[in-house]
Amino acid sequence: MPEYMTQPMQSGIKKKVTYYRRQTVPHPDHKETGKFTQDAIDTYCKEFNVQASTVEKGTFKSGQGVPAGGEQI
Repeated sequence: MPEYMTQPMQSGIKKKVTYYRRQTVPHPDHKETGKFTQDAIDTYCKEFNVQASTVEKGTFKSGQGVPAGGEQI
């Protein structure tokens, strides 16, 4: 079964978005998870026109099933 990393992002009153990406291995290393989190921040900033310093990261998770909602990056 495919496993995904998920990372919710929010900034102030802007919409909360959960981003997800398929993992390359069952237990991704810090390089892969860090890149995913940075990509999620960058995508959120671009989508909502906010500064990275205002983005609040939610709880990162890995090994998740296919997310029911959110945006794939």
